[in-house]
Amino acid sequence: MVLKALIVDDEYPARMELRFQLSRFPDVEIIGEATNAREALRLINALDYDVIFLDVQMPGMTGIELAKQLKGREVMPKVVFVTAYENYAVPAFEIRAVDYLLKPLESDRLSETVQRLRESMGNATAPAAASADRADDPAPERNPDRKPPLSFLLCEKDEKQIPLPLGEIVYIFSEGYNVFVQTHHDRLLTRYTLQELTERLPPEQFFRSHRSYLVNIFQVKEISPYFNGAYLLKLKDKEHSEVIVSRSNVKRMKELFSMG
Repeated sequence: MVLKALIVDDEYPARMELRFQLSRFPDVEIIGEATNAREALRLINALDYDVIFLDVQMPGMTGIELAKQLKGREVMPKVVFVTAYENYAVPAFEIRAVDYLLKPLESDRLSETVQRLRESMGNATAPAAASADRADDPAPERNPDRKPPLSFLLCEKDEKQIPLPLGEIVYIFSEGYNVFVQTHHDRLLTRYTLQELTERLPPEQFFRSHRSYLVNIFQVKEISPYFNGAYLLKLKDKEHSEVIVSRSNVKRMKELFSMG
């Protein structure tokens, strides 16, 4: 059983770090992110989540207030608070939170939380998280029978088919069950999976930086160290997006960019 997760935090680095930490667990799938409680409530009303990883202090409605609003729902998601403040633990557990995690997150502590969630969902024998000493992203497998390389990428927008030149792609990412293509000024849907694109896009141009990201290396603006041996790539789109490079892919990144 895969646990469908929603991350709610008003700080982008905090959301990215939690997403990175949760990527170690093959039975946890992040299918939504929200920057505040009201946005989260709209997402929760539209889709049934198994668990919400919820910050406490956010502009407008707090995480505690959001969790109280969820009480009594026919389908009630599990709540895990993730916060930098210790003093909200009592009200958090009064509303039956599964756990209360303090930032910065510790990997062992998060593993305990995920195991609690598994047990609460009747999934106690789920696969273990990847070890910190092991590759957190398996190397993409190359299929000897794979289809020919792509010279453009067919995307969709407003029910129209758009053949996108490869040079216009900044990065590609998966979100829930969908795969999106980010250009400098637009975001398009594609029907390919990330694995298919990893196999069919030019490997000297497109780099699988993480299980959820495929990056055009010619669209990288800055490279900087990140959490626990990972790196961040700042890209050239108008949002100056940041994409994570997981530890297991750092060596390949350094080869592509000729980093000593």
